[in-house]
Amino acid sequence: MTNDDLFPTLVGMVGKAATQRFLTLAQSELQRSQQALLHHLQQQDWQAAAALAHKLSATVPLYDEATLQDAIATIRANNITALQHPSFIPALTAAFQSIHANIQRFLSENNC
Repeated sequence: MTNDDLFPTLVGMVGKAATQRFLTLAQSELQRSQQALLHHLQQQDWQAAAALAHKLSATVPLYDEATLQDAIATIRANNITALQHPSFIPALTAAFQSIHANIQRFLSENNC
């Protein structure tokens, strides 16, 4: 994946410079949201997880990570069977890690 392939939705909407600013600011909030979401899921607090997923659903498409978008939709739908599947939390974690890595790559390649 080249730098031009990273965050095409966001870059297309606001341009590269604004994407750099957004991603710089979004990193810590995304990390906090990830930690809170994982905590809610591990504690089986489905209502809190669904509420946070609802908030995230507005920005998650900007990261162009289909796996995370699907996971957020599953959490919002309160699909308990899917949420309790042994592979759900690891897949969710991997999707977040992919976004974090892409943010770091985008920012480093754009000298931020």
